[in-house]
Amino acid sequence: MDQPLEYLTINETHALLKAVSETRDKAIITLFLNTGLFVNELIDLTVNDISFDNKTLTINAHRKREIPLNEESIEALAKWTKERLETPDPHFFITTKGKVQKLSMRNIDKQIRKYADRASLTRNVNAKILRNTFAINLFSKDISFNQASAILGITDPESIKRYAEAAKIKAATKPNLDHIDNRSTATKLLDKIFPTKPKIIKRHSTISATPDELIIGRDNIIKEISNSLIKTQSILITGQLGIGKSHILNHIAKNQHNAVLIHSPVPIKDMLKKIDMSMYPDTSHSPRTSTNEILEHITHNANADFPILIIDDMSNLKTTDIPTMLTLLEHCPILAATEETEPRLKQLWWKFRPIELKPLDTDSCKTLIQSLTQNLSISDYELMETKLLTFANGIPLSITDMVKQLSYNSVVTRDAIRKIYHEAGIKYRDWTPAIIILWALLIMSRFIALGTHSFEGYILVGFGTSFFLVVKYFMGKMK
Repeated sequence: MDQPLEYLTINETHALLKAVSETRDKAIITLFLNTGLFVNELIDLTVNDISFDNKTLTINAHRKREIPLNEESIEALAKWTKERLETPDPHFFITTKGKVQKLSMRNIDKQIRKYADRASLTRNVNAKILRNTFAINLFSKDISFNQASAILGITDPESIKRYAEAAKIKAATKPNLDHIDNRSTATKLLDKIFPTKPKIIKRHSTISATPDELIIGRDNIIKEISNSLIKTQSILITGQLGIGKSHILNHIAKNQHNAVLIHSPVPIKDMLKKIDMSMYPDTSHSPRTSTNEILEHITHNANADFPILIIDDMSNLKTTDIPTMLTLLEHCPILAATEETEPRLKQLWWKFRPIELKPLDTDSCKTLIQSLTQNLSISDYELMETKLLTFANGIPLSITDMVKQLSYNSVVTRDAIRKIYHEAGIKYRDWTPAIIILWALLIMSRFIALGTHSFEGYILVGFGTSFFLVVKYFMGKMK
């Protein structure tokens, strides 16, 4: 003879829910009591399976079905979204300590037993008993066998019959799970007035390119450079440190036919050897071969298929290297980059069309941050994004550096976010012009006081000048 079904009474259900302290665990137990999920279905539940707009839960396991959610479930799930880590793991219920991963069956049963003991329930409460509680509550109202079977995900007539007999079922018409809501009347009313809004969980996707290959916010620059190179026009990319000059050079070198990437033009002889080898692979040079001889070998064949030269750190060039570079510019287009256009090389800069790289705009920075942090588990994504934007000042390298700092944490906590720092976030201001103007005004005021025979004004300006000198002295000491 079958054992009678075990389930919780109304008082036991209320005591259990009241004993739950963690938001995630409250959502789990509420979901069991209001949907009758199998434990493996709850474990495999993903963020995409829950529709807060439609108030439905989609089960994609072998018992495929769509379950309506009542307000109690919506509220519990919405509260958990606000505490759930931003993580590439798609499972809705994840661990909150240690390595981020989906919950295990053992972990869920352990949590249920913990709260059952806290609620002083004498029986051994587990996920199956919570499912039974939902099923019996479901059959105790007007619902048909087919409707109940669809919600519970069972087709076995004997199982359905056991639930029906336990609940003394009546004939039914339309499924409605609102009657299973275990909250108090006051709580239900308050939730109707001030409903809990779920946090939008960011849908993570696998990074399609490595960080070295990501090009964000530079599409127009890339297109402009490519068009110029087609016209054999030489381009000089300028911009501050970390702005992405080398990144763009590497990207174009990988995608440009017949291009030679040179990370530094010095020593000039080594650069020429690399160019020569790309044009004439069978060529070899002895250590005694001079720079001019290599250059002549490169340029002697007017019909040669000259490559596009892509040269980084052009500011390292020596003044004596200018004639060599001018000769190369006569035979092929050069895409180069430099942080500063030093006056000593201005004869060379005149041959290039300059393109200045500006800091990334806010939207591009956000896209870059999202791309680089897709594989991180983050407790507060908005805080992290704000901190990175503030300290990066639109500099891509500073964003990459700070994300790397965070990546050493198994979980990026709020404390870890608050500790990140980057020099790019400090904006230095030159107060020299203001100091000169203020000093001139003080001197001018003293002469005006003398000219107008204002003794009080003369003394006041004298005190002001003394105060100014003292402040300037101590500010100099603090640097």
